[in-house]
Order: sequence, then C-alpha cells, then structure tokens
Amino acid sequence: MDSSTKLPVLASRDVRTFFLITAAITVAIRMWANTLGQSADHHGLTDIYFTLFTQLDDWGATSLLLVLILTALLPGGISVRPVLAGVSAHINLIAALTVAVLCAGTLLVYQDHPLAMDEYAQLFQSRVFASGHLSGQFPAPLLDWLIPEWFQNYFLYMSRETGAVASSYWPSFALLLAPFSLAGIPWACNPLISGATLIVTHRLALRLFDDREAAGLAVLLTLASPEFFANGISFYAMPAHLLANSIFALLLTQPTPRRAFIAGLAGSVALTLHNPVPHILFALPWLIWLATRPRRIALILSIAAGYAPLCLVLGLGWFWFATQLRQANLDAAAAAAIQLEHTQRLSSAFALPDAGLLLARLIGVAKIWVWAVPGLLLLAIVGARNLWNNVFCRLLALSAVCTFVGFAFIPVDQGHGWGFRYFHTAWIALPLLAARGTSSEALRRFVITCALVTFVLGVGFRAWQIHAFIAHDLQQVPAYTGTERRVVILDPKATYYGVDLVQNDPWLRSNEVRMITRGPQNDAAMMQKFFPAMHQVYADRYGTVWSAAGSARHE
Repeated sequence: MDSSTKLPVLASRDVRTFFLITAAITVAIRMWANTLGQSADHHGLTDIYFTLFTQLDDWGATSLLLVLILTALLPGGISVRPVLAGVSAHINLIAALTVAVLCAGTLLVYQDHPLAMDEYAQLFQSRVFASGHLSGQFPAPLLDWLIPEWFQNYFLYMSRETGAVASSYWPSFALLLAPFSLAGIPWACNPLISGATLIVTHRLALRLFDDREAAGLAVLLTLASPEFFANGISFYAMPAHLLANSIFALLLTQPTPRRAFIAGLAGSVALTLHNPVPHILFALPWLIWLATRPRRIALILSIAAGYAPLCLVLGLGWFWFATQLRQANLDAAAAAAIQLEHTQRLSSAFALPDAGLLLARLIGVAKIWVWAVPGLLLLAIVGARNLWNNVFCRLLALSAVCTFVGFAFIPVDQGHGWGFRYFHTAWIALPLLAARGTSSEALRRFVITCALVTFVLGVGFRAWQIHAFIAHDLQQVPAYTGTERRVVILDPKATYYGVDLVQNDPWLRSNEVRMITRGPQNDAAMMQKFFPAMHQVYADRYGTVWSAAGSARHE
C-alpha cells in the first residue's frame, strides 16, 4: 500500500503491521467470546465471570475494533505530538480534571452503588471506622437474615453470640475510605486515588526515560484505557493497589535507605489493603534486586523497618482481632471448630492450576486486551524487549509477569470485576513499557490518535455498559416507593446475583433494612417478633416490603 492509498494513515508499514495484528487479535477475541457464550457449559467458571466476558466483553472487543478502523480513516497528516507535550506540561490539571470526571462517573455511571460484595465489605468497614469502632453491630438472632449464609465469615466476619460484624478483608483500604464515608462522600475516594496515580505515572515515566513526550504518552495510554476509568469509579481496592505499588516502584528507582524505608511504608499499605498477595507478587522482583545492591544490608533493613509497623498492626493485628470477634463467648470446642475452618480456608488459597483456572486466566489476558487502548499489551511486550537493559523497566515487566503467573495458582476466577482486576495491581507496567513500544514516528502518531479516539468512544461505550448493568441490578428490588423506615426481604431466586443487594448500615441506622428471605413463614414470624409494629405493605417477585405505613406504594 503506497502513499496514494485511500487510507493514508496506513501508508506506513509499521502502522499497517500494528493495525493488522491488533485487529486480528481483537476479532479472534470477539469470535471466541461469542462462541463461548453460545455454550451451556461454563467450564467451571463462576456465572458472573462467564457472563461479563461473553456478553459485555464481546461487544467491548467490537468497540475496540471500531476505534481501530475509525483511527485508520482519519487524515494521516494531523500532527498530534503537541498532545504529549501538553499532557506533560499540565499533568496536575489533567489529574484534577480526571478526579472531577471520575467523581461524576461514580455518581452517574456507577450510581454510587457498590455492585459486588468485595466492594460492599470495604464500604461497610469504612463506615464502621468512621463511627470510631472496629466492628458494626447487628442483632445476633437476625444474622441469617442480614448476612446471606454463603457470605458469612467469607466477606463479613461475624459473631453469632454477640452480633458483632466486620469485613473479612485486611483494613487499609477501609481506613483510606473512612474519612470519605465520614464526610458522606465515599464515592470521591477512588477518583482521588486515580488522579494521584496519573501524577505518579508521569513522574515514574520521567524517571525511567527522562523524556517528557514518553511520560505524556504513558499518561495518555493510562487515561484513555477503559479499565482505568472503570476501576476509578468503582469501590474496589484495586486503584489503591495500583497507586501504592506505583509509589513503591518510583521510590526504589533511586534506592537510598530513606527512600527504601518510605517504599516499605507504601508497601505495607499495599500489603494490608485487602489481602497481601497482590503486593507480594508485584514487589518480589524489586526486593530480590534490592538484595543485590552494593548497600544491600542498609537497604533491606530500611525497607523492612518501613514494612514492619503497619504489617504488625493492620496485618497481624487485624488477623488477631477477626479471630477474637468470631470466637467471642464461644466454648473451647466451638472456638476450635471456627479456627479449624479458617485454617482450612487459608490452606486452600493456593492450588495447582486446573483446566478451568487456566481458562479463566486466558480470559484474563483477553480482558487486559479489550479493556485497554487498542494494542496496549502488544506495545508493552515490544517495549519490554526494547528496554530490557534498563533495570527498572525490566523490574516492572517482571512484576507484571509475577502478578499474572502468581494468580494462576489462586483457585478463583475473580467473579465480578471490570477488566482483569487481579492484574490491575501491576497494570502500571503496561502504559509505561508501551510508551517505548512504538518503532517509528508514524506508529506513535497512530497510537496517540487511537488513544484519543478510545478516550471518547471506548471509555464512553464501557461507561454505557457499566451503567446499564448496574441499573439492571438495582431494579432487582421490590418496586416500592415509600420512604418511611421499612424492612425489605429479598428473594434471591428471582434475581441475578441479587443476593449482593443485601447491603446495610453497620448499625442498621438507615431507613431501609435489607434482608434475605428464609421462607414466608419464617419471615413473618421474625417480623412479628423483632418488628411488631410493621406489617407487609408490598410484595412482588423480588421480595416483600414491611413497614408501619397503612398502604402499599409501588411503581
């Protein structure tokens, strides 16, 4: 194809090659997701993971392909290099605008709703901390109505004797979220974390490349990737993992005892955000490298000193607290049974991958691909090869590989989540390495244009998908419009993952208390005993509503 082609953007051989490879992989993912979705066999995958890939990500791949085609149709002579200089020159403004956009996204797209129990458990605990306590309090006889059985001591730890309830996750993210919950704006936490991540990404790129255009490209590739947007408007701990790991890497690019100590502090936050595995996998190459440095003893002692305080208090301390909470007021035999159950759960946290888990991780690769700027993963691989002699780029690449390979031994597929959220903790490696993955000026121009188009169309399409998915989820409650204090008892059999909607204030202080049905007779008896002033005012296929109101109101 010569310069007279009707698609001048594709006149460059590098651009044509990138376009064809990226399009071919994207089409293959689209076809695979579609074919998999036509099968009744989920191959051992959780239903939500299977559904999100086959029903959302197939169309996500289509949108990615449209972005590629539209970019190829744009005039080839447009100069977009000033975009990179502008990004670098105004990184703080861009970060501030990103925070504003993501805050709006949390409210309007995510609808200020923790969709999955992973999100709700963290928000629940943040509200506990914001109230000055370590655990919330439910009436002990109502625990089986207030916490679905399969969530008990999995997402939320509880004491059947005292009614104390706390998140099962380690507490750093809930602590970060607590001031926002206290102010009534928990939706602002992850947007602020994401804005800070852009600034750290820019500084890390400058440290690696000493090139403001490369730093601008790394930021642009991050900002334009739908995964960054989706996690930034969520209530997941993943954006905090990404920021903490990025700060950890930035500090160790100039390793001194003081910086190693601060890196250890950042690492201890990452270790205790919700569980320690993501940071361990990310940090492993850096810690091994640190042990080979000329001043290794001072560096290792300094970073260990940074890790120690929070790991002891928020890691081991929280483990001890959770154990005491679950065993409160139990006899020795019951306490031993709980401890045995917990030990068995920990021992099953790692396993050799079987066919189902390998399939889940292969889908994870596809998710990385379709939730990013087109070809980002390809560019990152090329960039890693080009930059292999740069020790810090090599460490970033190894962190990404360790994270992906390490999670191949975690026998869960992630369930809910946007993109491959298990990899999000090391996702920073992709845009940084990809910033050096373009082999020519023409290819860089094409990638920049692709990113700009993705920022508008790709992110916009994913925002529409997320909004529609959450809106459907929120509709799975009885269509009652009263605002008085009431109890809503949900029937999960009539919903799709509607059991996740059983979300409550840690002290049941809100006007609506949600429960899960234990059968009409049991529900009625429970309401008569604990809420005698209330009666059933409404019922539909999603459940029943009980209040002291005199008449039913519904849509």
